[in-house]
Amino acid sequence: MPTLTMQAIADLAQVQREVVSMWRSRYADSPHPFPRPVEADGRLFEADLVADWLRVTGRGNNPDAPLEAVLHSSLFDSLLEDLDAASTLLLLHDQLGGPLADLRPHEVLDGARDAGLDRLIDSAQLPDLLAQSELVAAIDDLAEAAFSGRHVLERLVDTFSTSRGAWAGEALTGPGADLVADVILAMHEQSNHRLDPHGSGGRLLITIAAAAAGEDRGLLVGIDDAMIQEPTGRALLRLLATQLGPDSVVDTACADEMAQGHLTLVMSQEIEDAHTFFEEIDSLLLERGPGDVLALIGPAELLVEPLKDDALRVARERLLMPTAGHPADLRYVARLPRGLSRHGGRRRLALWVVGTAVTHADRTWTVYGEHADTALDRASRAAIAADVVAALAGGDALTSHAFLRSSRLATDALVRRRSLVLAPQEALERSGGESLARIWELDDGLVRDAVHLEAVDAGGIDPTISWHTVTTAFAAEMRGTRLPEEAIAGPEPGSAIVIGPEEVRDPQRRGRRAIDRLVLEKATSRSTFTHPGDVVFTAEGGVAAFVDVEGGHVLQSPVRALRCRPDGRQGRILHPSVVAADISRQEGRDRRTWRLRTVPDDAVPAIEQTTARFEARRAHLTSQLATLDALEDELTRALATGTLAAAPIPPLKEN
Repeated sequence: MPTLTMQAIADLAQVQREVVSMWRSRYADSPHPFPRPVEADGRLFEADLVADWLRVTGRGNNPDAPLEAVLHSSLFDSLLEDLDAASTLLLLHDQLGGPLADLRPHEVLDGARDAGLDRLIDSAQLPDLLAQSELVAAIDDLAEAAFSGRHVLERLVDTFSTSRGAWAGEALTGPGADLVADVILAMHEQSNHRLDPHGSGGRLLITIAAAAAGEDRGLLVGIDDAMIQEPTGRALLRLLATQLGPDSVVDTACADEMAQGHLTLVMSQEIEDAHTFFEEIDSLLLERGPGDVLALIGPAELLVEPLKDDALRVARERLLMPTAGHPADLRYVARLPRGLSRHGGRRRLALWVVGTAVTHADRTWTVYGEHADTALDRASRAAIAADVVAALAGGDALTSHAFLRSSRLATDALVRRRSLVLAPQEALERSGGESLARIWELDDGLVRDAVHLEAVDAGGIDPTISWHTVTTAFAAEMRGTRLPEEAIAGPEPGSAIVIGPEEVRDPQRRGRRAIDRLVLEKATSRSTFTHPGDVVFTAEGGVAAFVDVEGGHVLQSPVRALRCRPDGRQGRILHPSVVAADISRQEGRDRRTWRLRTVPDDAVPAIEQTTARFEARRAHLTSQLATLDALEDELTRALATGTLAAAPIPPLKEN
């Protein structure tokens, strides 16, 4: 007798588990009471009775629930006890197109041979397998409920990605699966590569891609020995045969002539030893042929972020630096959007795509992207996939393609950086002569009368540092306080001015809200007052920042502040005015993706001199704008009410 747990009933009806508990109590005395449990402890319910109750009452959000009840029951769970037997019978049911109980053993054997399933099943054990009448009956019942053996096999393989499944550590969320499917299929359409999954993460990637592609895409999947040796791998191969066709699952040893190259898929979210991980990737890169591609998804802290361990940093650079004997050819690198890892909490992932591309301007180029704050909608996914394809093509595609989510840099220059991800929207630094010419073009005396400028022949450097480096070596980050709204009023003697997100974005609103200091002490004793020179910023409702020149203000969460240290590193510091400008132009909310500019110590006097002039001019222009607004409002008001009469004065004619 198939049974259902409370959670299984909730999954079947597509409701929360608490709703099922409510059904049990609310409808206990109704004409259609909820079925009683089959045991005294009340944990299991007969699947047929639950299906009948859902059919009669119409409860839940799944109209097909009465038909699908058995798919969530203990009958389906029993298939996990012998994956080989279950996946074999489900493959046969799908390919032969009918209940197995109605077929004789020789008919099943002949049908399997005609369908080309010899590589996917053990024909010698098939008679004994068909003799297990209870298992065969269960397969037939489940396939009937799911409308095909393929759909049951899909559900079976999906259990590998649950919290206790064999692929739990590599599991992706729904939007994450959509993104990797779009990227993989876009690369396949470009070059018709055979897809070679590596490890459990690669098998999950091929599962996702095959489900999205269907039989019409013509995917070709390579089988390796490691895949055949595991029950989960064999179950996956049988699923791929139902989705793509048995001929699409080929042996890697004899299928080279059937594809133009190989696309090796690797995903490793949980890495115990980073050195071993890099060695494994090195082996895969050495096996890569001229037309082959490797796509790797892994932890962002290993693939793109600065590495504190010098040995790891050298190992990563050696993997990616193109040389005559080791052309790694990193074509695309990016930090991927948040929310991809299903069971990894806040784990952040990154992508490498390694392949051979046409050079451009006699150089090899790598396209890089910072997608930490990119939405996982269809348009964004398509833009990322198109950027990857253009990066793999190289040549004219690097200039003709509109990189909406990425940019490019010479490969040797990129892989030498401590961080492999830059903000694509950052403009390339100009030479000293170009900057001086641009300043002369824009300046109306503010800069020329304040500082003496001259171009320096030395080449420029990258002045930016990551947010992690900012908060560990150059500045202290302070959080705002959660203040009760009822305690905030207008400014009074003994009160402290409050700065929230609206005050950060609009200077005109600053000074209008305050909180009594005694009330503040009672509400939260750990509130921090700003100091003069603190950079106050927020990402709520759009990134904005300003320098608090007065200090003594209370920050209301989610507003934060950076207090720049006067002593930096290697003769460079963070200057508040530069920090405020850099934060204000950030496009994403994730601070880990922000990069701020440091300035040389000897440039600070010039920056402060010109900043004071800029602020004075800005205040003067703001005052003029306010006067202009007031003039326009007063004139319009008087004319509208009729308290003034007006007639236009004709312009003077030139002689």
